[in-house]
Amino acid sequence: MKIKGLLLLLFILLTLVVAGFIGSQNSHLVSINYILAETEMRMSLLLAVTFLLGVIFSVLLILGYILRLKWRIGSLERKNKKLSMPANVT
Repeated sequence: MKIKGLLLLLFILLTLVVAGFIGSQNSHLVSINYILAETEMRMSLLLAVTFLLGVIFSVLLILGYILRLKWRIGSLERKNKKLSMPANVT
């Protein structure tokens, strides 16, 4: 378990280093058109913001899926417990 966590940490750090390098190479200004507004920002900032929004959206989707599965597991455990109870035979 500890090796898996260490490898995950190293992968995240490597990803951040690569992202920092790519971000430092993209310092050009780009124009962003919203529905109601328009703004200019550096490409590196735009990449960071879109990456962060993607991570947040993905985490929310995964949490929803995990919560749904946990609810289903609880429901099935209650059904199993109910079915495994011995009948009162007198």
